[in-house]
Amino acid sequence: EDRMIVFVNGPFGVGKTTVARLLAEKIPHAMLYDPEKIGAVLHMVLGPFRKVEDFQEYVLWRILLVGGARVLKKVMARTLVVPMTVWRRDLFDRITAGLQGVDEISCFRLTASRDVLVDRISSDSQDPEAYGWRMAHVEVCLRAALDPAFGTEIPTDGRSPTEVADRILNNLTVPAR
Repeated sequence: EDRMIVFVNGPFGVGKTTVARLLAEKIPHAMLYDPEKIGAVLHMVLGPFRKVEDFQEYVLWRILLVGGARVLKKVMARTLVVPMTVWRRDLFDRITAGLQGVDEISCFRLTASRDVLVDRISSDSQDPEAYGWRMAHVEVCLRAALDPAFGTEIPTDGRSPTEVADRILNNLTVPAR
């Protein structure tokens, strides 16, 4: 059976985590692998010693992201669905190159209009602390979302998360559950 890594990229507020959860449910033997959890731990542990604006700047984060994927693939032998906002091309290239060493990878970039992103970020009551960070990065994320190097574009405006997940599934060679 096919196993792979499905990388779901896009701006904050575009719906990556929701879509990734749906993909993990719909793709046989898939699991959600969220590198932001690794970043949050590193930020707590390394923050007092090395201030960075973004945990993605930690070389250790990239090493742990790829190493964690490798361990999960070995132990669990599952498709990994990875939701992540990466707008810097150099980081994206390093991360995806590392993940390609683990398994076949398919990259998707979810896109949305500026108005939709701002609306979604503003109405996200689950993480009010993240509001400022996400709003400050709307423009840079919108620019990155235009670059085909970040993966196959999946527009989200006017589509439900299920419709977006189905569009991704249609681009994969894996049968859905």
